[in-house]
Amino acid sequence: MEETASNILKKLPAILLIIFVLFLVVFSTWQLFHGNLEAAFSSLPFLLIVYLFVMRRRS
Repeated sequence: MEETASNILKKLPAILLIIFVLFLVVFSTWQLFHGNLEAAFSSLPFLLIVYLFVMRRRS
């Protein structure tokens, strides 16, 4: 199936959002293993904003 430019542009924000969330989870896990709780929990506000953004778009 051939993807057109408009289909790719529709999927791009979702792909970028998944990459961003994966980066935050990996960063938090890495900081927890190093014992840096402040840095590990600093990503929680970003994850909460992403969650609220996704849930708002679903409904």
